[in-house]
Amino acid sequence: MLELQPKDTRGYYILPQAPEDAGYYVYGNFNRRPDSGHMAQHAHPRMLSLIFYIEHAWQAVDDRKFGIGNISAAGGISYDNHKTHRKGIEMDIRPVRKDRLIGQAAGLTYFDALYDRDATIKLVRLFLQHPMVTKVFFNDEKLQKQVGGGRVRSLIGHNNHLHIEIRGH
Repeated sequence: MLELQPKDTRGYYILPQAPEDAGYYVYGNFNRRPDSGHMAQHAHPRMLSLIFYIEHAWQAVDDRKFGIGNISAAGGISYDNHKTHRKGIEMDIRPVRKDRLIGQAAGLTYFDALYDRDATIKLVRLFLQHPMVTKVFFNDEKLQKQVGGGRVRSLIGHNNHLHIEIRGH
């Protein structure tokens, strides 16, 4: 039988890498190897459902794509010194850019002039409105205040991406 989408030993699928007209793009690398980001994008089925839900809702309010990075390596193995990203229920996403650049070179921090805080706030609110989302880390204190409720917290190393976590099994 032909396997259309690869699964790991847990039965988790790799996030589709370049679906036509998707509201997201993928980025990243695995163990610092170029063009290997897909190797760290195995997602629990609930995470895949969340991603597809959010990307659809995002397209209704903004025509830019948001970037998805690390989720989990095959089998939940540890990689790149990650203590998290082993269960397929955590995901890194990039802040939204003003200039629409996507792909590997599109990284930025919340200090950069091309960072679109207002659009990133809209994206974060979409995630926070979903009942599966339990944690969001991102160090932009202005965003944290505007979102309110202490729902977005700071964590070392989160100036250039948001960490989204959903409920476990």
